[in-house]
Amino acid sequence: MRCDVWWASPAPATPRLLALLDENERTRYGNYRREIDQLRFLTGRALIRAVAGQWLGVEPEAVRLDASCYDCGKPHGKPTVVGPGAPEVSISHSGQRVALAIARGAPLGVDVEEIRDAEVTDLARISFSEAERAAFAHVPEPELRAAFFTYWSRKEAVVKTTGKGMSVPMSQFTLTPHDAPPAVTASRTAEVDPAALRMATLDPGDGYRASLAVLTVEDLEVTEQPADDLIRALG
Repeated sequence: MRCDVWWASPAPATPRLLALLDENERTRYGNYRREIDQLRFLTGRALIRAVAGQWLGVEPEAVRLDASCYDCGKPHGKPTVVGPGAPEVSISHSGQRVALAIARGAPLGVDVEEIRDAEVTDLARISFSEAERAAFAHVPEPELRAAFFTYWSRKEAVVKTTGKGMSVPMSQFTLTPHDAPPAVTASRTAEVDPAALRMATLDPGDGYRASLAVLTVEDLEVTEQPADDLIRALG
């Protein structure tokens, strides 16, 4: 199964990019207090429309998105492309990276994480399964943060495939160790089926970790490509 991953940096808020946002997206954009959060959100939405437009053979302005929450219906959920033949998409951003994964016919999740200062031991205690905590306990101190964000990006990618995000308890499924190829080895939640999931490690650059998960039994064919020129071409 083919899946394309596009990488962009947060782009300036040009009039053309802002014009791509719908009413709900403009509200969300305005509610962010930090400029970097606004730019990451704007770039992500522009990237979805640019790439999905290429897939559908339409202009970015013609791509409609629905971000209705599965639980409450408010427009803060996972964005989906609306319309016949629409591809599946997943978006993520952290630091200076914005990632878009796009594929046809299978729910997917992408996550990118900047390796940053955090109380990773405490976070692992809350979000890791018992087997993962045991493996994490043997990671040398200098590698702890990078190992944690490897696990975290993989777990985020997995829960995004469900469409329910962080409402799926991360501690209820177990991943391979951080230094092994990514896969779910066990699950105690019906939302995550190890047999119906394929994963891949992505390359977001130094200082970051990123992962892809797709609900499919097929082998994954993943391509990664830069998107900054694509965003700039939008004006």
